[in-house]
Amino acid sequence: MGIYLDYAASAPLDAAVEAEMLPYLRAVGNPSSIHKAGRWLRTAIEEARHTIAELIGAESGEIVFTSGGTEADNHALRGAVETFRIQHVLYNPTEHHAITHTIEALAEAGRVEAHPIHIDSKGRIDLNHLEELLRQYLRSLVAVMYINNEIGTRQPVQAIAQLTHTYGGYYVCDAVQGVGLGEINVKELGVDFLTASAHKFYGPKGVGFLYRKHPVRSLITGGAQEREQRAGTENVAAIVGMAKALSLAYARSSSYKAHLAQLKVFLIERLRNTFPAVYFHGDPTLEGSHPGILNFRLPPPYGHDLMLIHLDVHEIYASGTSACASGSGHPSHVLQALGLPPEEARKALRFSWGKETTQQDLDKAIEVLYSATLQRT
Repeated sequence: MGIYLDYAASAPLDAAVEAEMLPYLRAVGNPSSIHKAGRWLRTAIEEARHTIAELIGAESGEIVFTSGGTEADNHALRGAVETFRIQHVLYNPTEHHAITHTIEALAEAGRVEAHPIHIDSKGRIDLNHLEELLRQYLRSLVAVMYINNEIGTRQPVQAIAQLTHTYGGYYVCDAVQGVGLGEINVKELGVDFLTASAHKFYGPKGVGFLYRKHPVRSLITGGAQEREQRAGTENVAAIVGMAKALSLAYARSSSYKAHLAQLKVFLIERLRNTFPAVYFHGDPTLEGSHPGILNFRLPPPYGHDLMLIHLDVHEIYASGTSACASGSGHPSHVLQALGLPPEEARKALRFSWGKETTQQDLDKAIEVLYSATLQRT
């Protein structure tokens, strides 16, 4: 494969995770069966649950396995609205569509009223405006992600949780882009719900989890699995793989983040040297963003909406928006929320990198970008 710079969309499966999964891929039995073959699988699921809970500072009973982050977000939002009879949802307009589209659906059905929270030019929410909304709409459900998947901006999660609880509300935190950094502790953050997806941290696709401090109404019915919180036969191999991947993420957290940060500093410097007027979207600083995500736009006359095609032709795989929205043909809602016109949002590039990425990879990507600009001028 060429140079992969789309880790925010999906990270490759770690070899150690694959090895951990193999015995369960070949296993016969249903984890709900009471015979030995079933009990062995049930034990594997509960051991994985315990591992994940311990890593993120939760109790085992607070972890619900899902098919990924989107299902977990839906479960948290819909479950909280129904269980706690929520009437108002306050949300960050740069949330992933798993959050925004679910809130829109709830509002269109007349279940809730939705209120966007003001954000600054970096995509960080305005805490003063959040407090104004919380005062006006007591017992609201607040949805603000940990780290933005397109621009990498971090949110002040602890402060949001404290404000939310001061006014009797509940806080849903989409942490899909942050869990793999190995730094999350749900008790310290103070969130009520937190969601994750394994393929963002070198685990398998199609599995994730929901941390919920409070039991809520099940999203999927039809069985008693997951303590009646999520019906359906569990994907044992994927669950085991996710626990292994998260264990590795926490074990290598310091060195991994240092590696990502070193590459980010290098990439920003190379971009500025090559394209002095390059514009970075969101917060590009190491303190305020994910160390492995950078969203940028090249200055006129260099930047154009064919850049991704040019990169792809040279086997450099990047993106311009969330993978879940890239096929829609619409410019990024995140960048438009920051104030970019649609035609400018279409010119944005997102580079995201991981443990296998090198400076040489980033150098090559910059060279290809520069060659594309020469062809345009």
